[in-house]
Amino acid sequence: MNSNNLSEIKDILFDLCSLSGVSGDEREVSKYCADYLSVYAEGNVEIDEFNNVVAVFGNENADKTILLDAHIDRIGFIVRNIDDNGFISVDKVGGVDLRTALDAPVIVHGKENLNGIICCMPPHLSDGKEDTAAEIDKIHIDLGLPVKRVKELVNLGDDVSFKAKPVELLNNRVTASALDNRAGVCALLRTAAIIGSKNNQNKKPLPFKVVILLSCQEETFAFGAKTRSFDIAPDEAICVDVSFSNQPSVSGQYSNIKLGKGPMLCVSPNLDRDMYNRIMSVAEKLEYEYQTEIAAGTTGTNADYIAVSRSGVKTAVISVPQKNMHTQAEIVDLNDINKTGKLIAAYLCHISECGENDYE
Repeated sequence: MNSNNLSEIKDILFDLCSLSGVSGDEREVSKYCADYLSVYAEGNVEIDEFNNVVAVFGNENADKTILLDAHIDRIGFIVRNIDDNGFISVDKVGGVDLRTALDAPVIVHGKENLNGIICCMPPHLSDGKEDTAAEIDKIHIDLGLPVKRVKELVNLGDDVSFKAKPVELLNNRVTASALDNRAGVCALLRTAAIIGSKNNQNKKPLPFKVVILLSCQEETFAFGAKTRSFDIAPDEAICVDVSFSNQPSVSGQYSNIKLGKGPMLCVSPNLDRDMYNRIMSVAEKLEYEYQTEIAAGTTGTNADYIAVSRSGVKTAVISVPQKNMHTQAEIVDLNDINKTGKLIAAYLCHISECGENDYE
């Protein structure tokens, strides 16, 4: 990946957002990421039994281990019933915003991928009571198929994801579903391309062990982060996710967070203040833009579980600013993804005292 090629970052991000991977069935996106990381990682790259992707960089025999985590799953639905007319009832997997669900195109991941539409009452037949967000038991998917064919192709428990083609907007911004957290995943792929020395003889591996964990099921139970952080037993961890940017009607601290102004560094009682200060110092030394996010309690990310793994892990959170979270039209700025990946690489090079050119 070219260090400043936003077009390449966009292509990778669009690939990621076009793949399935509802929590609990991340296989398709896991394979894509494992294939990508295998080009750069000095150590093993594996997909485990939970569909976590684990890639080892640097000196895998070193005493010090740093974990870089981003969750790879996306929100969606799970099939819970098929009625006598072939309409599919579903339940939520993760925090789906049902205000945006009606009329939405979806993909039912049955024996084959099936295009469907979430049904909506026409306004001509409505008494106005349906104008609020629908309850989940009122959500039905129409595949346009006879009931017999639906039952042949769809099983109870199949996943359903939103179908929203990624679109490039103006000023290096993009919109897609699943940017939470494929944007964070893309940032760590960016970091991997910078620090990996597998195919670059002029670059020395980092002197400590770095494990990139693209973890499963964050949107539901954080099983990936809980289990693999215990296994990896890192000395430090950086969790990469998305967080809130300013937009109409947003008040408080997030009204000051802007797209394109760099990653968000989180300050929280649950996070390590020294790590925050070191990352901030690296950003200021290199004149990288960053923004500050305050979390008075838990962060709402995998960091809440990684930090208390085993006897405790020093943990930081870096987030990509995002608008319209948990909808089919999430928005991020490609520059923020690029800056997030570069800042993490710069931090690793800073604490290893390697040359400044190594993180460009």
